[in-house]
Amino acid sequence: MKDYMRKLSYIGVLPSDCEDLILKKSNLTLLPFFVLIPATLWSMIYIYLYQYQAATVPMIYILISMLSAFILHKTKKFIIFEFTQLSLILLLPFILMWSLGGFEEGGFVMIWAFYAPVVAIMYSKETKDGMRWFYAFLVLVFISMIIDSSLQSNINNPLPKIALELFIVLNIGAGFGGIFFLISRFVKNIKEISTALKEDRESLYTLTNDLKNANRELEHLATCDIVTKLPNRLYFQDIVYDMFKRAKLNEKIVAIMFLDLDGFKTVNDTLGHDAGDQILKVVGNRLKSVIRDTDTVARVGGDEFAIAIGDLTDVDNVKKIAENIIEEVNEYCPYNDHRCRVGVSIGISFYPEHGESVDDLLVRADKAMYEIKKMGKNSYSIYNHD
Repeated sequence: MKDYMRKLSYIGVLPSDCEDLILKKSNLTLLPFFVLIPATLWSMIYIYLYQYQAATVPMIYILISMLSAFILHKTKKFIIFEFTQLSLILLLPFILMWSLGGFEEGGFVMIWAFYAPVVAIMYSKETKDGMRWFYAFLVLVFISMIIDSSLQSNINNPLPKIALELFIVLNIGAGFGGIFFLISRFVKNIKEISTALKEDRESLYTLTNDLKNANRELEHLATCDIVTKLPNRLYFQDIVYDMFKRAKLNEKIVAIMFLDLDGFKTVNDTLGHDAGDQILKVVGNRLKSVIRDTDTVARVGGDEFAIAIGDLTDVDNVKKIAENIIEEVNEYCPYNDHRCRVGVSIGISFYPEHGESVDDLLVRADKAMYEIKKMGKNSYSIYNHD
């Protein structure tokens, strides 16, 4: 039964409809089907009591409602269906009341007319749309008050008192029950939408965090070397330019070291790339252990590293650091059962003495490093213009 009602409520829904519009359409579509059963019963009772004029009112509602629902199913034009339903619900109870003799004899059916403003206020996008139907309800009440005395004198309602009282109870009970049904369904759907939105927000929050993490990972990949996790050449340049700015402001010196590992190719070719990667990681960690936290070390090539040492006042400190680096790198690097050993040749240049760009200083430090390579490796050299 629930599945059948759900299918009926969705006959006017389009795939492109948003959640709010689906809520409005599904609830308004159920309205004529909800009223169909009591309307049919009351029509049959009126016919049984020979009240044919009163019986035509619910019959008209049934016919027009089913026709409008069929047209909605075929055309999906919900605006026509909505206007038709609200108009029927508003007008026909008043017409039925007038046919029964006015307020005294048929006022109990007015509860059905109140469906129009209630439904419109609940499901309209703007409050003023629902208020229009409420004002129309008040106008019909006012008209009924004007013609009430005339209706009482001209229309004779032969319903027995007990039948009249039974009608009053049934109409008021069913009417308020219907309003309660609509409001409870409305609240239930609102809760479902709220739950769905909450789940969407949680999914969006998770997706946002995943994107942030992915973005951080991409930034890390773009700025760091995959093997050693040290800054790459581009990131090194950005860091060093900041060191240059501070050095210029404080009238200090920045040392740029260019390092090339001696004997690395032999180990890489002999033991394989895994051994080579292991040595690069160990050397990177050893270089970081020698320098300060304010300095930086980067991998700028296959077996080439660069170090920037800032806030210097005396170049002799750099010589001591270079000696410590050579001593650290010369230590054995364990790989499985092997004890690998590499040396390091270091070229050094200074900012601003040897240049004011990172590229120039790296080139000059590289030249100084090659001088050491020619002289026997595993040592350091300071760039000399001559």
